[in-house]
Amino acid sequence: LYRDGVRVNTTPLAVTNLVDTASAASATYSVRAVLQGAERNEGARAVATWPQPFKTIPLRKPAGGMEPDGTPFTYAVNDGSAADLDGDGAYELLVKWQPTNAHDNAHRGYTGATLIDAYRLDGTFMWRIDLGRNIRAGAHYTTYLAFDFDGDGRAELMAKTAGGTVDGAGKVIGDANADYRNEDGFILEGPEFLTVFDGRTGAALASSPYTPPRGDVAAWGDTSGNRVDRFLGGVAYLDGARPSAIFARGYYTRAVVAAWDWRGGQLTQRWVFD
Repeated sequence: LYRDGVRVNTTPLAVTNLVDTASAASATYSVRAVLQGAERNEGARAVATWPQPFKTIPLRKPAGGMEPDGTPFTYAVNDGSAADLDGDGAYELLVKWQPTNAHDNAHRGYTGATLIDAYRLDGTFMWRIDLGRNIRAGAHYTTYLAFDFDGDGRAELMAKTAGGTVDGAGKVIGDANADYRNEDGFILEGPEFLTVFDGRTGAALASSPYTPPRGDVAAWGDTSGNRVDRFLGGVAYLDGARPSAIFARGYYTRAVVAAWDWRGGQLTQRWVFD
């Protein structure tokens, strides 16, 4: 650990926290890795401390809307994540906006679109992804992963998308006019994709048909979409060297897990377990 360019600790740290009692409020810190006895990351970025144990940044709250059945909705902050989206050595923040008419899979009703924003720690807005009307909003529908999957020093974002999703550069994925919602607000037909987005711009880099597809909705345990549209996700180093994305579909009756790699600008499937 370095304070104002001077190393603070005499031996490499085996912890993730350190109290530095000799610091001034204006001090800046950087961390360097020690690999095989050699210190690395000589150019590690120095960052200032916070005057309190939390940081507040402004968010760009999206406007609400109106559903086909006349139900108005607004937006509230939902799940968040952190990743170095631009490769500058500092985290950026990812914020999922969920409409107030979001529904659990077991409940009928239209929902507004789910949005994902990126912000720098100084509050600078970077981009917004609009998942569109064909990704239902609720606790189980959108698991997004932010990680440096290809090892280029910048994190990508992976998420399930559908026709009408708009990336951070304003480009539409699939059919912009498609509306696959049924009279109960569920989405049980239409194409589904897994998309990789550029962390710097939110632009879609690649999309592939989502695995597994819905197929026979009833095969997942019911005919209403309560189980076919439940998703989970995570990151795993399956080859022991580089990270893969893990996405799962289905609870209770049937669950299918698929592993994906993002390497050299190509999105490929590593395996599927049903």
